[in-house]
Amino acid sequence: MDEELNITALEEEKKELKKKLYEAKEKRERLNKITNELKLRKKELIEKIAEYRKKGLRHKENRDEINKNVARSKKKRSELNEEYEKVKKEVEKLKKKYFKKGPSLESLIKKRDALEFKQMTQQLSKREEEELIEELAKIGGEIKEKERILQENKELRENVRREKELKAKSDKEHQRVQQLAEKAQNEHQEMIECFKKANELKKELKKVEKEYILNRLNADRAHREFITYINKIREIEEKIKGIKEREKRIEIEKEKDVLLKRADEIYQKFKKGEKLSTEDLLLLQKAGLI
Repeated sequence: MDEELNITALEEEKKELKKKLYEAKEKRERLNKITNELKLRKKELIEKIAEYRKKGLRHKENRDEINKNVARSKKKRSELNEEYEKVKKEVEKLKKKYFKKGPSLESLIKKRDALEFKQMTQQLSKREEEELIEELAKIGGEIKEKERILQENKELRENVRREKELKAKSDKEHQRVQQLAEKAQNEHQEMIECFKKANELKKELKKVEKEYILNRLNADRAHREFITYINKIREIEEKIKGIKEREKRIEIEKEKDVLLKRADEIYQKFKKGEKLSTEDLLLLQKAGLI
């Protein structure tokens, strides 16, 4: 009876352990799934960080190369400006020599253009119209005179042409400097943005790695619990097996005692010369008495 109670208690304990075993297995599988997902996320983040760093370095190289071009263009612009100033001074010197005192050709042309615009866009009285026409004629005469002098004087003409040419080249180079500087700034901003994104992803990667390690440790712990429960269940099964084997041996011993007692009774009858049945003879043979 005690043995039966022990087996029942052990079976109940085994049942509880199997329940815990299943829970540990479920927990381990769930944590392993999360760990694998985090592992994939780590891989994705590492690849993205490398990609943004590569892009950032490429933008940095582009920026540095453009800045070299900016420096070259600035140098060229400076050289053009320097040459332009020299020619401009020479032109001013020649203009003072060949032109009478008064406004420059450029200022006369600007004034003429402004008066013509006024004539076309404003409502003028007859007197105002006449005064304007008279002034335009005067300015036109001065312009023609200065242009004549300019055309007749080769040295002045060539210097004026050179002055305009250098001014145009300088302005063009200045525009190129501005365009290149803008491109360099854009590349710089792109570089900063790429490195910023890489740093943000690094922070996320750090969190993911921490979570990954914790989940992996918990998964390992759940696995150890799983193995512990398996071993405990096996121990209980061995105990149950041992109890059942012991019960079987006891039962066999009891049956053997009964058999020997019965065989001894039959043997005593045999010794007295009493008639034995076939069953009695078989029993004596089984007991090893004949």
